[in-house]
Amino acid sequence: MPPSLPTAESLEELDVSQVLDAADAEESTGHGDADEISALQALGDVDDTEAAALEEDAVEEVGELPDGLDEAKLTEDEEVDLSAHELTLPEARRVALSLALNESLATLKFADHSLAVGDLKEEDELEWDSEEYNDVDAIIIAELLKGNTCVKRLDLARNQIGDAGGCALAAVLQTNTAIEYVNLESNTLGERAGAAFRNALQGNTTLQYLNLMYNSVPTSLQVEIGETWKALRQDQQVGLHL
Repeated sequence: MPPSLPTAESLEELDVSQVLDAADAEESTGHGDADEISALQALGDVDDTEAAALEEDAVEEVGELPDGLDEAKLTEDEEVDLSAHELTLPEARRVALSLALNESLATLKFADHSLAVGDLKEEDELEWDSEEYNDVDAIIIAELLKGNTCVKRLDLARNQIGDAGGCALAAVLQTNTAIEYVNLESNTLGERAGAAFRNALQGNTTLQYLNLMYNSVPTSLQVEIGETWKALRQDQQVGLHL
């Protein structure tokens, strides 16, 4: 088993290189990434760039399928039941990759809600406002949207989507040329998601409406997003809400 990261009480007894080595080893498990990185940042002499790199790796990590979840069901069944599995973010990314191969998929069942995946194939507007969708849902939705040419409007306002889900949705905009409208108002997006949307907008001229209001994107990143938006839209900021 990979070594565990030190507790907060023992941080002062270790040098920075030891902590970073432990973080690299622990990263493959897919559990507790945010807490581990916070522990690194508790060290006053940890370089911000190193901490940011660890966060980026944690956001993008793809794990294995959880025990008891059959690959064939994910890729073939019309209704996939995930209610018995509390997916970690790396596991969700792995599950999403399999679900994206399922041409028959219509419904995903979780412990406390369902996701009407069939709508992605039939509707040009997804009005999923206030559905209590979280990062796992957003990661799966994002993977299913990557090759989608039907959906033009995506409304996920007032859900529970944080940086991991926000980064996944932003990545869609780097390749998808159909989506014109994205509303993520009143979620829990932070700095990593804000940076991901700034980067995604640099090559996207299809999107005409983006709402990131009432999240936790830092002001400095809001300015950068605004500048990127205007640079590709003849200096117009119409349709951008930060």
